[in-house]
Amino acid sequence: MLHIKNNIPPKLGAFLIGLYVLALSGCSTTQLVKNDDVDIKQYTELYLISPKDDSRNVVPTVIDEFKKMGFNITVIDPEKPAIGAQGTGFLFSNNGHILTCAHVIGDAKEATIWLDGIRYETEVIAFDETLDLAILKTRSPVKGIVPISFKNSSKYRMGEDIFTIGYPISNLLGNNARLSKGLISSPTGLKDDPNQIQISAEIQPGNSGGPILDDDGIVIGVVQQTLNPWKMAQQTGGALPQNINFGIKANIVLDFIKSNDENLYSEINFDAVSDFEAVNMAVAKIKSGIIPIELEDAPKLVAHLEYKSMWDIWFRFRYFIFSFYDYDSQELIFKAGLGRDNPFSTEKSVINDTFLKIRKALNIPPPSSNKNQQ
Repeated sequence: MLHIKNNIPPKLGAFLIGLYVLALSGCSTTQLVKNDDVDIKQYTELYLISPKDDSRNVVPTVIDEFKKMGFNITVIDPEKPAIGAQGTGFLFSNNGHILTCAHVIGDAKEATIWLDGIRYETEVIAFDETLDLAILKTRSPVKGIVPISFKNSSKYRMGEDIFTIGYPISNLLGNNARLSKGLISSPTGLKDDPNQIQISAEIQPGNSGGPILDDDGIVIGVVQQTLNPWKMAQQTGGALPQNINFGIKANIVLDFIKSNDENLYSEINFDAVSDFEAVNMAVAKIKSGIIPIELEDAPKLVAHLEYKSMWDIWFRFRYFIFSFYDYDSQELIFKAGLGRDNPFSTEKSVINDTFLKIRKALNIPPPSSNKNQQ
């Protein structure tokens, strides 16, 4: 007989068993499964990731229930970046122009940035989804920061040392930029894309839009993407990619700037040597949309709804499950809902019962308690 040693911590084991029960439950009530290793904070901001197919139009009802609980709601399209999606950019003109990747901004027309610790509101003045590039312009002057210069050459040598600087997973690592060193693995990118270079410097979520620099602190490209490890694992039978990352070449970026504004292009500095401390000051943390000052550090909750409806004698859910995550740590906090079709349930009863469970998890009194107190 094969014996497998169980090294799962007791709390985590109980949590996983709870998720299994939630998935298979057929009883008449909904279930609540909490992760006891994660603290419940006093959340007032909630990002709701709506289901891809809201065939029963339950999202308005869900929003109303969350508002009754005192939440400020932001509804997120699961196919698009959320307000507050975070990336990196860099100052390249004396008039407050910031370059970043288009996918960092998404559909937003504005962005909030931090340069050398100072907050600025910006407008998107140029955007190209195909090139994956965007230009932002600060609404107030940027003073005391020297823009990063570009390399006036389109030559890329395999094995050349490069550096990246940006704000990877800043919700966990903090608000200081991180520098990584690597080399040019190939002068072409994904599927030999001539507009890209492949680099070995480590790239994490939040690095997109940051500069790729040579030894002299001069921009030779823009960090764009890394291979998705989970998709690659599925395609290769379990092999995970190791530091296979890509950037947009500087000449492509320069052409983009020039095609949008020749006067702006004339402001760019070329081949100006700079140390990494000076470069650091000109690298911006970017969040899509305008983030109010009072909400910058407020704890935020993410709620992801999944459901499937069916008709029998009446409409009911085959399943109706909310997954709740902490926005900053991205840790799963709890799940609540109906994990399996119950022929005696109704859509209304499942929604009501689920929100009672959510209130219980978040220590929010049920509606009846509120009425009794008035």
